[in-house]
Amino acid sequence: MIYITGDCHGRFGRFMSGGFSCCPDLTENDTVIVCGDLGLLWAKGESFEQDCEFFAKQSFTLLWVQGNHENYNMIDEYPVEKWHGGKVRHIVRDKVILLERGQVFDIEGKRYFTFGGAQSHDISGGVLDKDDPLFEHKYNLAMGSGRPFRILNTSWWKQELPTDTEIEEARVNLESCDYKVDYVITHCASNTIQLKLEDIKRMQGRLHELYAQNILTDFFEELEGKLEYSMWYFGHYHEDMYVDTKHRLIYYDMVPVVWN
Repeated sequence: MIYITGDCHGRFGRFMSGGFSCCPDLTENDTVIVCGDLGLLWAKGESFEQDCEFFAKQSFTLLWVQGNHENYNMIDEYPVEKWHGGKVRHIVRDKVILLERGQVFDIEGKRYFTFGGAQSHDISGGVLDKDDPLFEHKYNLAMGSGRPFRILNTSWWKQELPTDTEIEEARVNLESCDYKVDYVITHCASNTIQLKLEDIKRMQGRLHELYAQNILTDFFEELEGKLEYSMWYFGHYHEDMYVDTKHRLIYYDMVPVVWN
């Protein structure tokens, strides 16, 4: 069985017995796909090693796409390999596998298109650079402002958004399967779906910010007009809901893939 879940941000209690997301009893025949912001690769150290050991001991296989809160420099240290028809990186051999951007995978007889990444919206206080001679001064100002900020290559990485080359590779891979897949796995959503989310939150009286459009949401909007699929799963927006019949936003939930 294949299950889908959302952002973990380095907190992996949901994969333990009695986890807060009602984790099923996973076996060696099960696979869990995380829709970005796994948070396993964030900083090297004892915690990272312990987390890798934890996943190495689990019976299930964990797959994931990049979010915006991932250490992309750490990710780049792992070699790209081929797996089930697409490019991956084995973070923990055969246990934790990153599904690269723009790939099409054949998993349990179904076709999955994957494309990780998103634009961070928690950086209204700016992105600071440690190599900036004024870093300490700017850091103190940022701390005093009360606005969220990030630090380049420490808590924010420019690779959170894709390159033109990655998007073009996705187009080539989708053309090879006539733009027909069973499932789409991403971190963020298209412009249209973001607008639907804004409308939902606005009606509920809890819209605090608008979701930015960018190179990735624009590309997903392009795909909405030409890609055939049964369900699109995504995370990033920290909610659990069906936005409509073909778009499932997921956060805490861990749900089986809807077989169509």
